[in-house]
Amino acid sequence: MTDWKATFTTTFGAPASAVSAGIWAEVYGDEYPAELDTYSFVTRTDLRDIVTGARLEPGGRLADIGCGRGGPGLWVAARTYATLTGVDIAETALASARRRAEAMDVEATDFQVGSFSDTGLEDASFDAVMSVDALLFAPDKQRACEEFARILVPGGRLLVTTWDFDGQPENRPPQVPDHRPLLEAAGFDVHSYEETADWRARQRRTGELSLERVAELAAESGADPAKLRASIELALRNQDLMTRRVLIVASRR
Repeated sequence: MTDWKATFTTTFGAPASAVSAGIWAEVYGDEYPAELDTYSFVTRTDLRDIVTGARLEPGGRLADIGCGRGGPGLWVAARTYATLTGVDIAETALASARRRAEAMDVEATDFQVGSFSDTGLEDASFDAVMSVDALLFAPDKQRACEEFARILVPGGRLLVTTWDFDGQPENRPPQVPDHRPLLEAAGFDVHSYEETADWRARQRRTGELSLERVAELAAESGADPAKLRASIELALRNQDLMTRRVLIVASRR
């Protein structure tokens, strides 16, 4: 199994890929939040729906778990006037997030190392928790759901984008066919479990274009083109096991 902390530390320590950004912009068009330097399939519609679902008041407390370079959480915090705490396993990602917070002039922020099973955050300390396309990499999804519940106040809102699978993808942590039983067991009421628009076609096209431009991607990053091609092909095979990409809105009981 891949050491994901080491992998993401290396990934986020490198400059963002201009070639990948061009591919995402081509596939997603106006839905691509280019200014956020995302490392996910998040769309502007997803972000607006997270803002709506979070129901944050100005000064509310928002946590972004698996925050990466911080863009989505900062975007939501800026529009809800919330204080933001971002958590990620990779310090290199958090360093980028801190710089982005300064560039976006979002002052009430904190970024710290933590994981889905151990965020390092206090009990009942957040009004809303979000996680964008990162729960896929949690080694224990039930434990992650329990951690979401622990750090939320009663009635606090959970906003997650992730995928359901009908099989186990290669070189990935264990996946599940439906996250609702895990959330309910952890103490959540699930209010919405909506499949996101055009997700499969967009992800497929992103992978296909990445294969077409693998030489450019390899030259940009210094990666071995053969290894990079194999990685993209693996991601495409794993996509075939995905049944849906969902935006989950839930609240802690």
